[in-house]
Amino acid sequence: MALNVLDELQLRYQQLSTKEKEIADYIMLHKNSIHNINIRDLSQRTQASMSTITRFCRKAGFSNFIDFKLSLNREVDIPRDELNFFAQTRHLYNEIIMATADMIKPQMIEEVVQQIKQARRIYVYGLGSSGLSALEFKYRLMRMNILIDAVTDSHMMMMNAALMDEQDLVIGLSNSGHTTEVNSALRIAKANQAQIVGITNFDHTPFTETTDLCLFTPGLQRMGDIPFINSQLAIIYVLDMISMLLLQNEELLSARQRTLHALYKQDPS
Repeated sequence: MALNVLDELQLRYQQLSTKEKEIADYIMLHKNSIHNINIRDLSQRTQASMSTITRFCRKAGFSNFIDFKLSLNREVDIPRDELNFFAQTRHLYNEIIMATADMIKPQMIEEVVQQIKQARRIYVYGLGSSGLSALEFKYRLMRMNILIDAVTDSHMMMMNAALMDEQDLVIGLSNSGHTTEVNSALRIAKANQAQIVGITNFDHTPFTETTDLCLFTPGLQRMGDIPFINSQLAIIYVLDMISMLLLQNEELLSARQRTLHALYKQDPS
């Protein structure tokens, strides 16, 4: 299934020029009102020439601005200012989840699951909020009796990566793809023949250049000017899909049930 306009913009974002990135930022922030403007209006609002906008549209896979605008307008959902506060929050979460589902190919999730099953050891790398997602994934897979650890300190990542071999799997988490510490550790792990899986927002970054398999998730900038939203929501959704597919295995499901029983059983006394 072909990606929609916003998905394509996000994945190609790092290949755009500085001015083209400004155009992309404006479009993602004002996507609900693009249908009301022409190329001259957009040129004035972004301080970009019309020829630059045309080049931008071609990089996004369209022959001209009109084709680009028509495709974008078909995808735009209910404008956020027409929703109340509670519906707005639900709409934002639904938009992120649906965009993630559109960007992820089921066979790629299946391939990650196979790599997890085959690996001797699994490590999840992430810093900051991505580190919290790494810990969450560690706890899930530990309950399935999978040998896994989360590495959320940059120095520990470097030492851990230096001890990798071809039987190990590293799952790297980085929304931006430009987290220097994570990228450095992944390069070391890769040099030691470890398999590298990445979850990130952008293609064509130092992060994606290191990975053997990369799952892409929607970035928050496509949601517009919002005061707060969990930057890890899309990553957690991907980890949910991986976890649910792993639990199709009876041995892993049984192990999870045993650990849950040990945690929650009542003391008979």
